Amino acid sequence: MTGDRDRRLGFLFALLGAGLLILSGLLDLAGGAVALAVGHADRALGFVDPAVLAIGVGVIIGLFAIVGRDRGSDRSVGAGVILLVLVLVGWLLLGFAGGVLTLLASICVLVGALLFLLAGR
Repeated sequence: MTGDRDRRLGFLFALLGAGLLILSGLLDLAGGAVALAVGHADRALGFVDPAVLAIGVGVIIGLFAIVGRDRGSDRSVGAGVILLVLVLVGWLLLGFAGGVLTLLASICVLVGALLFLLAGR
């Protein structure tokens, strides 16, 4: 019974993190659109790359959150490991600590990954 609760909580935390990351990407795209409308095309391009990356990683995290939600300890452990790797790669290489939303998203995904790992034991 505890594994089901951990799995549900892990799903909610990972999905919340994915949503926050996608929201951060959409806000960056909006900032790029404003910069383009003002006439700063070079600054607008600087907003697009992190936005597309954040949206893409957010979608991937959401997909693995859905996979980890399924019943079965193997799937939840696999999803937990992949989410943990995504958070670590995000912190080390992609610089998720660049904004408040991305930092909150990475913390939520980290908690979700740990709960998925606990549910699979």
